[in-house]
Amino acid sequence: MKKIITISLMGFFPLLLFAQNTWEKKTSFPGSKRGRSATFSIASRGYLVAGEDTLDIEKNDCWEYDPGSDSWTQKANLPGAGRRDAVGFSIGQKGYVGTGIDAPDAFIGNILSDFWEYSPVTNTWIQKSSFPGGFGTGVYFATGFAVSGKGYVCCGKLGASYYSQELWEFNPSTNTWLSRATFPGGVRYGQMSFVLNNKVYVGCGTDENWFTSDFWEYNPGNNVWTQKSTFPGSARSFGSAFALGTKGYMGMGTDGGFRDDWFEYDAISDSWMPAAQFGGAGRRSAPSFVISGAGYVMTGKGATGKHRDLWEYKPYVTGMEEFNSMSINVYPNPATEIINFYLDENFVATTNSLSIQLIDVEGKIIEQQKLNGNSHIEMHNQNWAPGIYLYSLTNGTKIYAGGRIVVR
Repeated sequence: MKKIITISLMGFFPLLLFAQNTWEKKTSFPGSKRGRSATFSIASRGYLVAGEDTLDIEKNDCWEYDPGSDSWTQKANLPGAGRRDAVGFSIGQKGYVGTGIDAPDAFIGNILSDFWEYSPVTNTWIQKSSFPGGFGTGVYFATGFAVSGKGYVCCGKLGASYYSQELWEFNPSTNTWLSRATFPGGVRYGQMSFVLNNKVYVGCGTDENWFTSDFWEYNPGNNVWTQKSTFPGSARSFGSAFALGTKGYMGMGTDGGFRDDWFEYDAISDSWMPAAQFGGAGRRSAPSFVISGAGYVMTGKGATGKHRDLWEYKPYVTGMEEFNSMSINVYPNPATEIINFYLDENFVATTNSLSIQLIDVEGKIIEQQKLNGNSHIEMHNQNWAPGIYLYSLTNGTKIYAGGRIVVR
């Protein structure tokens, strides 16, 4: 006899109203199509700087995005050389952009170490102390982030066949750099990163041989790295990432092709779940920024070339609205051949067009069954790959409840 495990979601989800988890297309970037730009955000504005256009020309222009009017405004150019694969971050009311390379071909390009501070109040750039890492001649394809008033540049490429695992900290108050604990996953470039609760999360990228999917937490308070749950999508590099509220988000990039999947990370439980697929075409090297509780991903390169489109992502917004004795019982969990879903009969009777969806780690619906007034749904394994899945109760426009289930 199989052991039956019954999970009631009533204690965890009186009724989760996932009001968002959606992508919405906004006004496209008005500059040339491009990828490999740097970004940062200050207050209620986002900024895109430099990058490489469709003619493989490195740019040094700077553009400001206002989500209130959904409009772009060109600002003062970055004074340094046009560049691709630079890092960008903001500290306080200033933005910072630096490093990168000034040509599409790494064998003839100049690797850059210069670093610049931007003030949106005066629309001016001031040069800061150059990045000292590597051979002292710069880095590109690094990942950059800011936490607790300091900026960081992690890993990257030091040349066409030279790679870094260094981490450097920039202090804007003293205009100085400090070497910190090296990235423990080895040399890496093309990583994704975001900041949650004064901790930094860095994952994926490419090492000397191939794509990776490992995921690490860095604590700047004690200068310690800790390995966390592996990114659940395919190993990849040059993806997009940001943090919203208490969750981190990562996805897209390249694993040999161009990905459009998107995942949510919960640092408290050290767990991942699929989120809504990116609204545009799959792509790599699409930068991002966060403004007022929404994330933005833009430009980048996909199967048809470089892009100009801008997409806004809003995460799950949960509200607790109780329905009398509303609960979902799901068993067994883990499951092998059959998953049973039992729902509250009263809720089913008063809510139209309900379905149960089973969603894989790439955010794709692999099974969907309409309730048609029934409070019990039985799903049979259709050669699903073993792993973690998300299930949801939805009427097509709203997700009422959901959770995770393991299939073996």
